Amino acid sequence: MDLNATPRLAAGCRLHPTEAVMLIPEGTLKLQGPARDILAHLDGKHSVAAIVDELLKQYEGVDRDDIQQDVLSLLDRMEQRGVVRV
Repeated sequence: MDLNATPRLAAGCRLHPTEAVMLIPEGTLKLQGPARDILAHLDGKHSVAAIVDELLKQYEGVDRDDIQQDVLSLLDRMEQRGVVRV
């Protein structure tokens, strides 16, 4: 996945409204760190670069390269599990 991709959650996958959990057809995935915040931005309309920009506003003082690497890493893992689509 690259910065121009516009990821979205796969069909049947959604975030729990109050907990750091992703509901998937096979059960649940426990989310750690900023994973919930990252996945909450996936709507199929915003690019990865735009999501990074939004997260930079949310997490003031964090290095852009660090956030970008975290976002790309998480999205790649979630895409391999079938939770995220491009």
